[in-house]
Amino acid sequence: MLYRILVLAIFGFMVSCATPIAPTGGPSDNKGPVLEFTDPETGTTNFEGRIFEFQFDEYINRSTVRGAITVEPDLGIEYDLSWKRKKMFIEFAESFPDSTTIIIKLGTEITDTRSNKIPSPITLAISTGDEIDSGEISGKVLLAENGRAADEQRILLYRQPVDLTKRANYQAQTDTSGSFNFSYLAEGRYKALLVDDRNRNKIWDQEIETAYPFYEEFINLEKEGSDTLDVIYTVREDTTKPVLQGVGLFSQNRMRFRFSESIQLTDSTSIQVFDSLGNTYSSAFPLYVSPREQFVLFAQNSEPLLEEVAYSTKVKDITDLGGSEPDSAMFSFTGTSQEDTTLQRIISANGQNGLSQTDEFVVTYAAPISESEIMDSVIVIEGDVDFDDWPEISIVQNKLKISPQQEWIEGVNYQFLVWNPVTQRRSMYEPEVWDSTEYGEIEINIKNADSSDTYYARVIDPNGKEVEFTGFSTATIIPELPPVSYTLILFRDENDNQRWDTGSVSPYQSPEKYYVQRNINVQEGFISEVNVTFE
Repeated sequence: MLYRILVLAIFGFMVSCATPIAPTGGPSDNKGPVLEFTDPETGTTNFEGRIFEFQFDEYINRSTVRGAITVEPDLGIEYDLSWKRKKMFIEFAESFPDSTTIIIKLGTEITDTRSNKIPSPITLAISTGDEIDSGEISGKVLLAENGRAADEQRILLYRQPVDLTKRANYQAQTDTSGSFNFSYLAEGRYKALLVDDRNRNKIWDQEIETAYPFYEEFINLEKEGSDTLDVIYTVREDTTKPVLQGVGLFSQNRMRFRFSESIQLTDSTSIQVFDSLGNTYSSAFPLYVSPREQFVLFAQNSEPLLEEVAYSTKVKDITDLGGSEPDSAMFSFTGTSQEDTTLQRIISANGQNGLSQTDEFVVTYAAPISESEIMDSVIVIEGDVDFDDWPEISIVQNKLKISPQQEWIEGVNYQFLVWNPVTQRRSMYEPEVWDSTEYGEIEINIKNADSSDTYYARVIDPNGKEVEFTGFSTATIIPELPPVSYTLILFRDENDNQRWDTGSVSPYQSPEKYYVQRNINVQEGFISEVNVTFE
């Protein structure tokens, strides 16, 4: 009987500590948990308790909570967490000082049991005195490369006297729109930093963490006042190099490289294979990056990789999406006797956003092209005329290239019929061919520019390719742009180095003025006007 009692007691303890799981079945849940109420409520004054209650609309993954809780100001008072179904309790070990505004924040790391995050940070503020501080400082963080919202960014706020070696007085986190807000602030002079606070200690650890300044070094906040830090652009630095995690062989010549993250090829990508003595054995050329798994690269080796023979390989001039190259270390693997059973098929074709009058139309196949029917079956339809003997066709490894005869004719529609080995019939492609009469322009005007200022404009096409980079003083026109949607990036170059400088925290130097506008639709024969005022 004693044994049974002990087992039941242990089982009951385990059940009380574990995260409850919501019932399965029904429609899929893709919404984050919502806070229904708190006790005490935000804005409560003369608070004398030590326990705070948070009621959610669903079960919370309890393992995501503790690291997401911030108490401001940091009074060094310990607290414990407890749960009752969908309720969370925070109980502090000591009472709070008199006449103090206490802020408890829950970050967006908190999820439900299906890993859906809360949509935005939660703030609960109370006061142990008759008044609660009500000052506010807000702002927004956007990504410099495309102007999209930078969510889950951390902003540290210091109240004078400022000591960057100590914990910040306050911390905020950007939501899915990139917005952040410090509320319930006392009057005073404040300094804010955007910090990659990796260890969540509310300190800028300068040796390992990146920090960005705002356009104003200090903000003077009046009692019950509000102010803004405006919009700041940040570069999401990719300090992690892609790692080659494995080399698989589908045959003696066909190789599969698996990386730790998504990659992209460059014009100079190369692959070298070495024998067991470190001597060059062969080279391989890249075929394509898998559209579904962009961390996987397929390649074709020039020589057979023999069974039970040890080899090593090195990949050069390949990058992740942030531009970082893999480690230069070689990766070892063993050859195979497997015959190549790759099914020849079409992987991709260019021209989704149109072709210029001199662009090639390129079809990428899964394997090197050896079948004569792929080239022989090409039909180019130029307007109403069919060509089954188009002269400008070439094959380079696994790519079929159809080039214009000098240039594609203005005002004529083109169709390309290419052989699809899977269906054993031709597949048709109808890319838009832009001629000079269809091009549009972007006109840029800096409304408050001084003639001595220098600005730079970058124009990015829908494929992420930079089509223009130009400097100007007060206004400029970007001509001959195909009628598609573009992203425009502008910055004021204050030190004439032709690049955007993000500023410095210590010593303080303001970032150069920066602006991103997405989805600029260029229309045929029209000028898309962009007017910008840098404060």
